[in-house]
Amino acid sequence: MEKSGNHHANESSETHDHKSEDHENKQHSDESEQKLHSSTPDSESSEQSLVQVMEAVDDFIKALSSEKDPLTEIPPAVESFPETVDSLVSKMESSGLGRDETEDSVFIDAVNRISKSVMRLRELKLDSTPVSSWLNRASSVQHRAVSLLDEEFRHLLDRSREEKKKNINDGNNSDHNNSSTNDSDRCVLQDHEEEEEESFPDFPPESISTLKKIAGAMISAGYEAECCMSYEMSRRHAFKEELSEVGFEGINVEDVQRIGWESLEGEIASWISIVRRCSTVLFPGELSLCNAVFPDQDHASIRKRLFTGLVSAVTIRFLDFSGAVVLTKRSSEKLFKFLDMYETLRDLIPAVEQSDSDLIQEIKLAQTRLGEAAVTIFGELEKSIKSDNGRTPVPSGAVHPLTRYTMNYLKYACEYKETLDQVFQHYESNQTDNKPEPETKPKQQQREDDEEYKVSAFARQMIRVMELLDANLEIKSKLYRDPSLRYIFLMNNGRYILQKIKGSIEIRDLMGQSWTRKRSTELRQYHKSYQRETWGKVLQCMNQEGLQVNGKVSKPVLKERFKIFNTMFDEIHKTQSTWIVSDEQMQSELRVSISALVIPAYRSFFGRYKQHLDSGKQTDKYVKYQPEDIESFIDDLFDGNPTSMARKRN
Repeated sequence: MEKSGNHHANESSETHDHKSEDHENKQHSDESEQKLHSSTPDSESSEQSLVQVMEAVDDFIKALSSEKDPLTEIPPAVESFPETVDSLVSKMESSGLGRDETEDSVFIDAVNRISKSVMRLRELKLDSTPVSSWLNRASSVQHRAVSLLDEEFRHLLDRSREEKKKNINDGNNSDHNNSSTNDSDRCVLQDHEEEEEESFPDFPPESISTLKKIAGAMISAGYEAECCMSYEMSRRHAFKEELSEVGFEGINVEDVQRIGWESLEGEIASWISIVRRCSTVLFPGELSLCNAVFPDQDHASIRKRLFTGLVSAVTIRFLDFSGAVVLTKRSSEKLFKFLDMYETLRDLIPAVEQSDSDLIQEIKLAQTRLGEAAVTIFGELEKSIKSDNGRTPVPSGAVHPLTRYTMNYLKYACEYKETLDQVFQHYESNQTDNKPEPETKPKQQQREDDEEYKVSAFARQMIRVMELLDANLEIKSKLYRDPSLRYIFLMNNGRYILQKIKGSIEIRDLMGQSWTRKRSTELRQYHKSYQRETWGKVLQCMNQEGLQVNGKVSKPVLKERFKIFNTMFDEIHKTQSTWIVSDEQMQSELRVSISALVIPAYRSFFGRYKQHLDSGKQTDKYVKYQPEDIESFIDDLFDGNPTSMARKRN
């Protein structure tokens, strides 16, 4: 070691020619490598010798940091350290990092020490020729070592991607060779693929450990920019390949305004799938990897910068697409896709919260625009109800198409009730901020005790839609000339609305119990109004008043009463058997209530006064129905399918 140090001192004093210096470094490298092997006949003694050199270098670094006399020469134990490290670089160039953790640690520890020595000596700016010579040699070796680290860093980062490609290709070949795989096997394969996705990016623990050490060594050596560039380039390529596999390249922002809605729906579905995968798998995986490779507290800014750079480029493209979709023509069928996109962006925010705040604000802005579009689209439903002013009544008093469309639309909308409540709450907040205080306060005071006012923002919108629908149906009911049919129409539509509400927990919770009770009460009123309008006059025919003259039953009056009943009942049966009550329970309830009202009255009237008519043909002429016939014909009502009475009696 001393001989080697004297040789360097002499060489430095004689010449500073570049060629001579290169030859000198090469010679010392060879000598150091020979000494390393010749003086250490086995690995144990080699490790011991290297440890001693490391300890000497540590002492050297401490000495440089202390306030002593300026350094004029390099300690003998440290003199050959650049050549020792150079030998380790040569060895690592052959074997590569990531294969033996112990060797990796020794090499990286050596690089860290030579880097600290070089950086400290540069800070001191010493004029000593021996020190300058050693610094030149150490700097050259450091650069070579860091270049190797950079290369190995990129190689380790890329290896995972290359192995994944190989596994995918092997899997494809295996699938091809086993094309007769049954369904259960395919399920196992699918589960396996899902497990692989959850572990993205797929780095073994030993690779993570090596990457962390390399990154720390490069940053400590002053090569932070190079380290970050290698990391970012490799992860960008990996990310691009991941997204290409799921069809991200197929989403074309420029075509959004030109393609039809059906095609755009497919693009939106792909967008949602990709963004959700980024939220649940890719972005968290990238953050986890970044935290693992750059774990030190001093590296927080590096982690944030790298993670932001990786996710922002992709996220901005996501936002460009959502922005283009928002600008398309609004229509009611687009509401649910817009809400899906709104929820997708909302779920994306937690996955990027470790990134730059500007990116999060961009996502929230795009989300707000989707929410505003959803409010506008939902408002189109209100407009469509108001503008539906057709003058042709629905045949047979059946459920109106507007009722079916509105209730089904609300049913699907309620599947997004939390999202819609968030959207409308934000909208109402903006509206309140933009209005003078006096305009909103009276309304609040008027409804502060109203249950409907205390519910969610979306519930208030639902109630408003229902009020509009009720008002529209009331107008449409007046298109029927027959008052009885008007009530059947209101009952049909009211029952349909009530059943939809009862059949959906979401709608029922939103509308509240008081609203549901009110709707049930209205239905009972329609029922009573129908009975009064239809069967009130029929019951009057069986009234005993006016039947007796001078204490005796007047046959002409009795005959007229039976004739009127027959005529009225015939007309009701003929007409109302064509009417439709689609709800089976309500149909049954109507028939039962009619039977309970009419049959006892007719049986009593029939039993009391039939004997006052002459027997034979005259009786059959006036008494057309037996009591049991009445019950049978009532069962024909509201089927929408007229039945001939004569044919039925036969």
